[in-house]
Amino acid sequence: MGALQVGALHALFERGIRPDLAVGTSVGALNATWLAMDPTTAGVAHLESSWRNMKEGDLFPGGRFKASWARMLVKGNRVFENSGLKRTIENTLGPARFEDAQIPLAVTATELETGNEMLFTSGPVLGPLLASTAMPGIFPPVEVDGRTYIDGGVANNVPIAPAAGLGATTIYVMNSTSHTRQRRPLNRPMDYLLHAFTLARAQRLVLEQMYLKDKVRLVMLPTVTLDFFVPFASMEHTGQLIEISYEQTANFLDGRTDFVEESDPTGTIETIAPTR
Repeated sequence: MGALQVGALHALFERGIRPDLAVGTSVGALNATWLAMDPTTAGVAHLESSWRNMKEGDLFPGGRFKASWARMLVKGNRVFENSGLKRTIENTLGPARFEDAQIPLAVTATELETGNEMLFTSGPVLGPLLASTAMPGIFPPVEVDGRTYIDGGVANNVPIAPAAGLGATTIYVMNSTSHTRQRRPLNRPMDYLLHAFTLARAQRLVLEQMYLKDKVRLVMLPTVTLDFFVPFASMEHTGQLIEISYEQTANFLDGRTDFVEESDPTGTIETIAPTR
């Protein structure tokens, strides 16, 4: 689903909207980092090419069909090793550091023991990126500087408060995991559990909007509902997701009449979003 952010970035850069800083969580941390290292039209094109060429085995060693999902029920802390993701990051970024970014960069992760949100802004990027993308039970927790972390989305799925804390006044939000984007078929207890987790994560964005009243201008890029379901670990829809997101974001930025400027129900924060 992180491919949706790539299509949105393409539309933004095409219209001359360039970032002064980048903040990301989970797959958004990967995209934010690649963007911050080369925040140009060419950089976005390279990011899109990387996504389109990525295979399932690049991120999930063994492939989703060969993975032993029975490991969810036995002792251990992951279904997949993060070796494929680690290799992808190293091949793309090399021994990069936050200080190498051309614009300020921040990546979030969640401390496993306390649940506290951690914001990484300095040092090597590899550890924080592996930590931010360490989906609970899917990839192993990651130790950075003596502390153990899991996916940043557990504590903060859409990190607008960290962006504001770094000085952002207008924030373009690319929420690739919005619970309204696609409906998971609810056939098994596990489906209900995962759907409920998605709903719970979405509440942090609502709370941050309330907290940031009158402090920032949010541009909520479209989270249009998909008419198809993207299975976990599947990369077969990457191109389609990029193209859908590009078209919707382009229409939104070009002022289509079905998108309006509006305030949230409390009237406390200016938000530009698709009409409901």
